[in-house]
Amino acid sequence: MKMKLLLLTAFSAIIMLGFSCSAAELARMGYQPDYARSPSLDAKPLWRTVILPPTSTSIAYQIGAVGLQDYAGMSLLRTGKFSLIDRSVIDELLDEQQFSYSGVVDPGTAVELGRLLGAEAVMTININSITHDDFWDDEPEQRDAVVHVKIISVETSEVLYTASGTGSDFEGAAGALRMALQVALMGITN
Repeated sequence: MKMKLLLLTAFSAIIMLGFSCSAAELARMGYQPDYARSPSLDAKPLWRTVILPPTSTSIAYQIGAVGLQDYAGMSLLRTGKFSLIDRSVIDELLDEQQFSYSGVVDPGTAVELGRLLGAEAVMTININSITHDDFWDDEPEQRDAVVHVKIISVETSEVLYTASGTGSDFEGAAGALRMALQVALMGITN
């Protein structure tokens, strides 16, 4: 029990540091994204971007995703390489066009939405999983999350950036998803 408490304390400290750390500091702590980046991403100094609502094959996963779209926007804006289309405009268009996001958005649909919104790039966020690690059975809110992001050029349909990230949190799915997103974006936020 003492060992588990020690691990919990150390793990919590690392996670809490992760939310206030830069991408470089997360990398030094051992968090590494699995990403690929197109040289075309750096060809433009600024990408007018729309971030689509997070998707998942599971409705349960989407419950923890509240605020993830805004968190992604904040992360992209910090790089100085992206400007964002306001989320209310995106939501209005989605309602107007009656797009369904119960499943994974295919790149063609994402690009079409980007064109309709006047964007140069579209970011998609797919929630792959949210799980509870049985090792932490006495921590009912502990969650691990895996997300996959893509940034796609609206003009060429080229994938400019694609990455997966993992995250953990002891206060629920939302924190684990934010950390997973932060790790996934390390390839463009360094």
